[in-house]
Amino acid sequence: MAKYDITDEAVINADPDVVFSALLAELEGKTSWWMPKQSSKLRTGDAADQIGALIDVTVHGKPSTKFTEKTIEAKKNELLRYQYVEGPFRGEGLWKFEAIEGNTKVSYRWRADLAGGLLLRIMGLFVNVPKAHSDVIKAGFEGLKEHLKKQS
Repeated sequence: MAKYDITDEAVINADPDVVFSALLAELEGKTSWWMPKQSSKLRTGDAADQIGALIDVTVHGKPSTKFTEKTIEAKKNELLRYQYVEGPFRGEGLWKFEAIEGNTKVSYRWRADLAGGLLLRIMGLFVNVPKAHSDVIKAGFEGLKEHLKKQS
């Protein structure tokens, strides 16, 4: 089904409710701890975990990539599932949050395929998309760790 199927994970020194809330704030554009790699803004809906909410995301780089994800499932402090509805990819992203002795194991699974035209498909032959995607997610994990460290 999906051309790309990548999972990245990290252990964050905070409870799942703290990690979940911090991710929502970032996706809604209320914080910027994922910068300089990525920024997000809530386009529609009241919150990023509201079913049907649209979130516009920009991955900053050369070139930058813009896409929109739609919330399709949410379980507070447990998971967020998004469908990619605009931009160069179609597929799903799934965030999971698991409590582990006062910490949170957070993972992001990305299953997607290129949806763009011929030029994007040709670029996909030369760009290591899985590595580039993992680099952005890992930068997000590090930014989140630093953000939460400053909060405590």
